[in-house]
Amino acid sequence: MSNLRWGGLIIGLILFLISVRQILSSVRGVEVTTAHSTTPPMTLMSPVSGDSQSRPLILIAHGFAGSRVIMYGFALTFAHAGYNVALWDFEGHGANSESMSFDTRQESLIGDAEAVLVRVIDQGLIDHTQVAILGHSMGSGVALDFGVQHPETDATIAVSPVNRSVTEALPKNLLLMAGSQEVAFLNTAEHLLVEAGGTGGDLRDGTARHLVVIHGVEHVSILFAPRTHYTARDWIDATFGVQPDAVTYTDRRILWYGLSLVGAWIVLMGLSPLLVEPEMKNQPRTPFWRGFAALVAGVIGATLMLWVLSLLDMQLHTFLGLLVGGFVLVWLGLTGMISWLVLWLKPEGVTKRKILAGLVVFIVLWMSMGLLGQLVWLQWLLIPQRLVLWVLGVVLLLPLLTAIAEVIHTSGFVGRAAWWLVYSLILVGGLVGVMFLFPGMGFLGIILPLLPVVLAIHALAAGAYRSRWSFALSGALFISWVIVAVFPLV
Repeated sequence: MSNLRWGGLIIGLILFLISVRQILSSVRGVEVTTAHSTTPPMTLMSPVSGDSQSRPLILIAHGFAGSRVIMYGFALTFAHAGYNVALWDFEGHGANSESMSFDTRQESLIGDAEAVLVRVIDQGLIDHTQVAILGHSMGSGVALDFGVQHPETDATIAVSPVNRSVTEALPKNLLLMAGSQEVAFLNTAEHLLVEAGGTGGDLRDGTARHLVVIHGVEHVSILFAPRTHYTARDWIDATFGVQPDAVTYTDRRILWYGLSLVGAWIVLMGLSPLLVEPEMKNQPRTPFWRGFAALVAGVIGATLMLWVLSLLDMQLHTFLGLLVGGFVLVWLGLTGMISWLVLWLKPEGVTKRKILAGLVVFIVLWMSMGLLGQLVWLQWLLIPQRLVLWVLGVVLLLPLLTAIAEVIHTSGFVGRAAWWLVYSLILVGGLVGVMFLFPGMGFLGIILPLLPVVLAIHALAAGAYRSRWSFALSGALFISWVIVAVFPLV
């Protein structure tokens, strides 16, 4: 391996280690306690200095297909500002092994919030007379209902809010936030503000109401925008007063996380000469039209097959015990099998080096995007129920990734980038059609923007490993893990 490759490998490792160090430094000055065995699993954050029992408590509720991890930006902002913070995984989400009920989820989710509050009070960790709650999307509905059902709650913050019943009196001190690029949620926020009596009121008597539009963000990126965190903290400070030893914290973990992905990509590029087999000359090239037609046929065929099953009253949204996610895995599996048949693929010869290359790509992605993501945006470590589904997901995704690998394996960097755009648009377009065709799949609209990103991260990581097997194996292992980690258990 050349000195240039060795230098790149070292630089990539340095970038990754710097990112890890910076992300870990975000909890400096904050005491973090995680309880996985509780129902629901929860995390408590408190300032290291001062008496935590005299500080107000902020409850933080995540959205659908999220977990407490994605809300850490708010939690760290509040904890550095001198507040106690409690986060948890709703039933079926993250590390919570309890099944999520599709039909009655709102009532049971409020029960999760109440259980967390009771547990924290029973441990004597807080002054339970000072409590506020913040929620995002699905969690905003929990926060709004909690603020109404528990009128002693001093403030309620709803980020990307869903529609709930509010009045001019409850919840107290209501702050609504929505991104300028999430029009439906912004419209809901404006409606809620009218129902709550409009902008105005007094924080001192709990009647304050306000709507803040966070410009340039949508449903997911609003969670990582510093202005979102500052606005929430200012509202809580105005409710309870600035806390002793408060520190202004700016959450930049997502930027360091991005740098870690760059470092991981450089590491994979540096390792590629050790794992890539010599290319065979004159490899047959799959014509663009054939690859395009195969993927489109796969999407249409899979959708029609599942539509027929829906006519038989099958509960498609709970396939494989994952809410919506099981349907996605089966849909992708059928898409891949049909595409594979249209291309009439002959299996590429398997060698130890090809398998090793695929495993190396997966392991590097698992550590950089996944394990480090455990500190930034995703509950990455799978509980046993999810591990079983991951294996099944790998089997379902292999045909699709093999078909994609077939049409891109002879392309250069620009060609692979163009193909990534093509197959991303085909898959996203197919899932948009699924949303309109199948009841109960509307939640896909929230997750869909992440699919091209996940596909791009894998395509970049596997780009230097020319084997179809290494691309397909690493992609199936990685993408299955992401889907199984994100969607709720039912």
